Amino acid sequence: MIKFLFFDNRDLEGIQGFERELQQPRKYDGNPLFLADRPWENGNLQMYGSVLKAPERPFQMWYSTIDPAWNIRLCYAESDDGLAWSKPRLDIHRHDGESTNVVFTAQPHGPSIIHDPYDTRPGWEYKLICGAAPSCGVYVFHSSDGMHWLPARVTPVIGNNPDCPMSLLRRPDGTYAAHHRVPGGGRRIGRSESADFLEWRGGRIVLEPGPGDPPQFQMYGMGAAMYGDFEIGTLWAYRTDSEDMGQSKMNGRQEAELSYSRNGLAWHRAAAGQPFIPSGMEGEWDCGNLQCASAPVYLDEEIRYYFAASTVRHSVRWELTPARFGIGMATLKPDRFVALKAGPEGGEAWTRRFSMHAPDIRVNAEVEDGGEVRLEMLDHQGRVIPGFERERCLPIRGDGTGQAVRWEGQPNGSELVGRPVRWRLTARQAKVYSVWMPDGEGVTCYHRFRSI
Repeated sequence: MIKFLFFDNRDLEGIQGFERELQQPRKYDGNPLFLADRPWENGNLQMYGSVLKAPERPFQMWYSTIDPAWNIRLCYAESDDGLAWSKPRLDIHRHDGESTNVVFTAQPHGPSIIHDPYDTRPGWEYKLICGAAPSCGVYVFHSSDGMHWLPARVTPVIGNNPDCPMSLLRRPDGTYAAHHRVPGGGRRIGRSESADFLEWRGGRIVLEPGPGDPPQFQMYGMGAAMYGDFEIGTLWAYRTDSEDMGQSKMNGRQEAELSYSRNGLAWHRAAAGQPFIPSGMEGEWDCGNLQCASAPVYLDEEIRYYFAASTVRHSVRWELTPARFGIGMATLKPDRFVALKAGPEGGEAWTRRFSMHAPDIRVNAEVEDGGEVRLEMLDHQGRVIPGFERERCLPIRGDGTGQAVRWEGQPNGSELVGRPVRWRLTARQAKVYSVWMPDGEGVTCYHRFRSI
């Protein structure tokens, strides 16, 4: 499948009349899904952790708790539908003689977990990366079920202290990538890579505050996941209090911004300074910190972002402050990260040239009453291909993630196949999120595609 997303203008030859607009996932009406309500959770929980939905498995969640002595523990929850969660009583770790849902106690800082069915080593189906005892470095672990963990190596794989949420992903070429904090002033995003999950290299900075950011802005950490040939990130944007003169900048609030990369090394913020998933209003359960899980969950027609939130902000010894901590969820339709938004005056955009193997073209758009979206096809020199003029395009209306583009007379499309072409999009009173082509591949999965 070929897909055009609109994070930036890289795939476009020209654009006019459109406004690029960040979209925000819709928070679930039933939030919070659950609260920190077990004695061993000490009234708090953090989304230093992950949520997964592996085939033939329940939804699985790993989240962190901290006790007043600053002992970090990794807890486990599961759900049939991702909404009603249980905290199973396991015998891996006990609290005052009682079974708990704690599955890891070696001071797991910033844990990130993936399900990796392609690894043929027995007991390596789940992988965990985190800062851990006995040193402050980053260690890796493996498991057959996500609950019983064994060290993959007895020594750290990354030498620096993560002191932040991390992300772990497996790229289509089979290599692994982790995002973590790098040493130095402030908080910035670094990246390390591995071919086998055991030997890691890199640690280079891939995202840091720019000249347009205020002095009170830092990057606490970043989740990341593959989305086609992009990597899509949830950046923990950390805005510190202006009166905080401490070197560590401990007073502030965390929110999520949307970030993306085409190669994993050059990262960009889709809308710098705008929250992708904002904290709640004053007095709401999520009005303090908001922390996204290490990766979203891709369902058939829905992307889910799970997050932890609280009524307190980031501060020194926040865990001693009475507060409400819980887990929430927000949803987004496929591809609806950034829209090209056209008003009554209309907008127009046209692409760089590319090649198609089949003439089927779909549009993911939300059209207001009285609005429309149309497409016309151009040759490599920008000339309209007869039969595929904008005037002959049947207008697209309504709300759909894969509305087919059709032209009057139903041309067979053979003129479009195997030659350099472009499309030109026109719209008014509409948001266009993507243009995509199954390209003769049959069954399509919205998060598996290639760009031009």
